[in-house]
Amino acid sequence: MTRRTAAPGRYEVRLLLWLLEQCGGRARVPVPTGEFGRRQNKPALGVAAVVEALQEGGLVRAHEDGERPPPDAELTPEGLALARRLDAELHDVGALHRYTEDALLDWAQEQERAGHQPRLKEFFVAEQAFFHGSPLGQGDVEGSARFLRQVGLLALSGDTVAARVTLTDAGRRCAADGGGVSAYLAREPAAVGLHIGSVAGDVNVTYGSVMNVVDTIRDQAPALDLSPERLAQLIRDSEELRRTGALPQQRGRLRTLADRIGQQLAAAPDSVAAQGLLQTIGPFLTRLLG
Repeated sequence: MTRRTAAPGRYEVRLLLWLLEQCGGRARVPVPTGEFGRRQNKPALGVAAVVEALQEGGLVRAHEDGERPPPDAELTPEGLALARRLDAELHDVGALHRYTEDALLDWAQEQERAGHQPRLKEFFVAEQAFFHGSPLGQGDVEGSARFLRQVGLLALSGDTVAARVTLTDAGRRCAADGGGVSAYLAREPAAVGLHIGSVAGDVNVTYGSVMNVVDTIRDQAPALDLSPERLAQLIRDSEELRRTGALPQQRGRLRTLADRIGQQLAAAPDSVAAQGLLQTIGPFLTRLLG
């Protein structure tokens, strides 16, 4: 199974995010959890069990005070850091796509081990169908399923939620590896036919090189002083570059994305930061545009 299986469950994540909102982004601020239970339609003892599970993981501290459950709870510094990361990822399309890809593969592996050949629509009742406590949308699931088929990790009997889902041999290796779809594709392009081909001269563009550029953009983009809308668009374009870079016969789309990313960086308000980023990824963009 992938690294995701060690993460808190959906209600635990929801409570962490609730506490983050209620405590104003500060650790060690006690927050009543009764309202959380009412919003989640969860009984007091159920909320108390969620608090206890998080407390055992060192993420919250409960305040019993001899009263009836659910107890007040406060985020520990570790819990605050995790809640902030989860909140950021909820607004990150790349994190959503990567989670959905990994979740589908994990689910398909579980179904195969149970002797089932499920339809895609059955995924929506699985525990994996929640991204940080929020249900995944049909469009995100169908898009990720098609992506996994295109890179050779899943076999689908059709393009809709009625399609039957089967792991390929490469999909089984990826699921057993446990590092996630992106890491597997970056490491083993030959196994799933990810070689894009020569773009300029004798330089080849592979999924691994695309991932390096995408990671660099994501790490350095916040320093460009872009507006929230333009920053979000740059991240979306880099995420599309990641997915497109895994597919054969996509040189035209790769060029379009490379050109758009280059234009966004050239127009960034912080020209020094943009120039530094362009110096890092410029040779790669040039190869795509060649």
